[in-house]
Amino acid sequence: MNQRHMDRSAALPRRHFLRSAAGGMFALPWLESLARGVDAGTSLPQRFAFIYTPNGYNQDTFLPQSEGASWELSPALKPLEPVRNQVSLLSGLDREFVPGTGVHAQCGSCWLTSSAPQETLDGGFPTNTTLDQLMARQLGRDTPLPSLELSCNDFTNRKETKYFECISWYGPGHAAQTEKNPRTAFGRLFGRLNGDVLNQSVLDHVQSSATQLASRLSSADRSKLDEYLESVRQTERRIQAAERAAARITEPPFAEPAGIPQRRDEYLRLMGDLIVHAFRLDLTRVATLLVDPERWDSPRMFDGVFDSPQNHHVLTHTKDDEAKAKITEIDRFHVALYAYVVQQLAAISEGNGTLLDRCCIVMGSGISDGDKHNYADLQVLLAGGLVKHTGFKQYAGRRPLADLWLTLAQRASVNIDRFADSAGALTDV
Repeated sequence: MNQRHMDRSAALPRRHFLRSAAGGMFALPWLESLARGVDAGTSLPQRFAFIYTPNGYNQDTFLPQSEGASWELSPALKPLEPVRNQVSLLSGLDREFVPGTGVHAQCGSCWLTSSAPQETLDGGFPTNTTLDQLMARQLGRDTPLPSLELSCNDFTNRKETKYFECISWYGPGHAAQTEKNPRTAFGRLFGRLNGDVLNQSVLDHVQSSATQLASRLSSADRSKLDEYLESVRQTERRIQAAERAAARITEPPFAEPAGIPQRRDEYLRLMGDLIVHAFRLDLTRVATLLVDPERWDSPRMFDGVFDSPQNHHVLTHTKDDEAKAKITEIDRFHVALYAYVVQQLAAISEGNGTLLDRCCIVMGSGISDGDKHNYADLQVLLAGGLVKHTGFKQYAGRRPLADLWLTLAQRASVNIDRFADSAGALTDV
């Protein structure tokens, strides 16, 4: 056997490390030459991130003037210039507002929900398992964290309910807990596990007893027992994945944050960095980031843009040109965060390409026009190699937003043929 064949066929660990002269260990990104098997590219994982911005956008300065690959970036989209070939903008996607609950409360809480509008499973809200959580069940089986939920809502007076600031849901009424402090999120991602490594499965000790017990159970009870044992197995896999991660990532990729930065732009970028590194080190493959909750009436400082705090929600209901210009600046501020995350992913090599090649990064809002509370003509930004890029696409008629979510779910190998009120997958995404 020649040396080249031996190098390609040897079973090597998926991750390798470099040891510094000072003795520190640094985790390497995914290296194709160190992956198992010859066709290592096929083992690269998929990642999906969803970034939510509240209150819609200034339609006049957000939408480009022309469709297609030659689209010209609108004033609000100017920060996308360095990554415009890796980003698409979809518009004309609709959701249906369900009467009986707050207009803004449904915007975020139902943005990713898998329930059709008539399925009000949570009081008056059609909240159900959201797209990100369906993906996490498929993609997060072998990662320490099945999903990562972050929020940049740093207000402490808890004015809004969970329906205004939770976009990720395990099921009706059960919102995924968000991390708002970068230091806490850092600890969750890179914290050490205490205790000994599991050398043998807990189930290995109880399997024989479970088999004997199953022989005395009804078919319904055996099914319940199987579900319980599978849940234990999943917990074991999660613990073991965390232990493997702790062993290979003995040195975090950057210093532990002191807390929430004072500047808003630094806060948003730091949370974006946490997603990027979580994807790079395969700590999770699904993430959501809430930039701000819906209908927040406390003024917010947009550092580097305005000299004083601005009330985003009130501005959307102010008719004059000055208010509209300020909304455009806020839109551009949020698009700059999106562009930053995309650029960071594109700068990281993985396999024969970049980390961005195996990602889909989404940004959008639950309404289009904040003043009119319009649930139709929604805009969604898409970046990454897991989707097709054709520039700007304006869908005519009423195309459900759920069609896009169905498309992304199927791209993540989620075995469904319908999502909420979807009519069918999008063939041009």
